[in-house]
Amino acid sequence: MNQSTDINRFFRAAVITASAFLASLFIYLVIVEIIRSRLEPFQGFVEIEGKAGLRYVIYIAAALQVIAIRLLRGYLLRSGQKGDVRQLALKMFRTTILTFALAEIPALLGLVLFLIGGYNRDFYVLLFVSLFLLFMFFPRKQAWTLWIEEQRSVACCL
Repeated sequence: MNQSTDINRFFRAAVITASAFLASLFIYLVIVEIIRSRLEPFQGFVEIEGKAGLRYVIYIAAALQVIAIRLLRGYLLRSGQKGDVRQLALKMFRTTILTFALAEIPALLGLVLFLIGGYNRDFYVLLFVSLFLLFMFFPRKQAWTLWIEEQRSVACCL
């Protein structure tokens, strides 16, 4: 296969996977709205003490997730051996999938917070955080090609 075909194949797979992650956020939103409309006023499924404290823990976990994505993504894209175009495209693909899996966690935490305590506003805030991260790291062909070219030029000069 030629180099362009390898990049296109992994890029297309990354876009499809990223779109599936975006669709899952939409599904969470639909679930929340169905529960809110059917069980109005929804106060959560679980009665526990310290729901407010749980909110802080979840927000801290979401903030740590944002930091973890930035650090892990940078590490993954810098680490390892430089390879041919196929290996570099595969590295970018794997990093993108991991980034998207981590970017979805704030929305999942918001969903948990909603199901436990009925905090729909918190769900929307955390859903927005996930959406922001997904759009921020959504695969862009030009960025992929540029990164692969940079890696190849660095490997040539070493």
